[in-house]
Amino acid sequence: MLLNNCNSDKFFYTAFGLYIMSDFLLPELLPASICTPDICISYGKVPINILNPVEKTDTYQVAKNQFLFQVQGIGRYYVTNGNRIVVNPAKRTEEHIVRLFLLGTSFGALLLQRGILPIHGSAVVINGCGVIFTGASGAGKSTLLAAFRQRGYSFLTDDVAAVTLKSDGAALVQSAYPQQKLWRDSAEEIGLDTAQLAPVYNGIEKKKYSIPVHNGFIQSPVSLVAVYELRAESCRDVTLKPLWGMDKLAVLLKHTYRCWLIKGLGLMEVYFKLCIAVARQVSVSRLTRPEGLFSLEEQVRLINQDIADCSLAAHL
Repeated sequence: MLLNNCNSDKFFYTAFGLYIMSDFLLPELLPASICTPDICISYGKVPINILNPVEKTDTYQVAKNQFLFQVQGIGRYYVTNGNRIVVNPAKRTEEHIVRLFLLGTSFGALLLQRGILPIHGSAVVINGCGVIFTGASGAGKSTLLAAFRQRGYSFLTDDVAAVTLKSDGAALVQSAYPQQKLWRDSAEEIGLDTAQLAPVYNGIEKKKYSIPVHNGFIQSPVSLVAVYELRAESCRDVTLKPLWGMDKLAVLLKHTYRCWLIKGLGLMEVYFKLCIAVARQVSVSRLTRPEGLFSLEEQVRLINQDIADCSLAAHL
């Protein structure tokens, strides 16, 4: 849907607490009516090189306030100053694949440029509190989000959880957009019929599906109270271990989305301070489950109990 009053050839959206003006449709995002966008996305010519890159590889270049990358056969993307993304798609590339890298790596770089902490993970709302699930690929972040959703809990984001600080220093997790991506085994684990879904990624051995989820999606930011690092290990039971001090900080630094860009963008000090500020006020724990078993009922139980304990402690 085109909602605007000032630019008839543009599309307007909202995501991560930001207003976006785009040259092309982004059906994953929520439409908005706004004439002063925070971010402009456009089709255009992308430079071959950027001036004085701090890092340069065959696929990307990065410098202060600039990030240039290309995906073979998909397109080239140029992200600058935390407010602009230029996209140059390859010929005959399917639009949903172009958007996959736009809403993923491109937006990750843009959030970093804006001084927002993007944690690689999913976020749900439990007892009015924002809770993030993070961890390595395959740890079960999206699967656990889907398990909470099935139990009636609202959610804020899947894949990238954008954390900001209020003027008083309190941490918020921003609402992203109403979509979830699941690998086939995760979708089947929660009872979804993958035959009815269109894959957004077709690997040799695995497929990932994009699922629009408007029911239960919260459009406003929520106070962040807890981060859970998910791990699958050779063990018998699901365990939950609170982390303290530098261990808390290490989780936030390690699981920052596209953290390999921070140094090249010249933001090491900024993000270290931001992670410290979040770690000081947010509970961080490690949730370990047996390899090969999702153990979703036990994971949900342990997290609910932990959030209840955190809420009780906050009122003592």
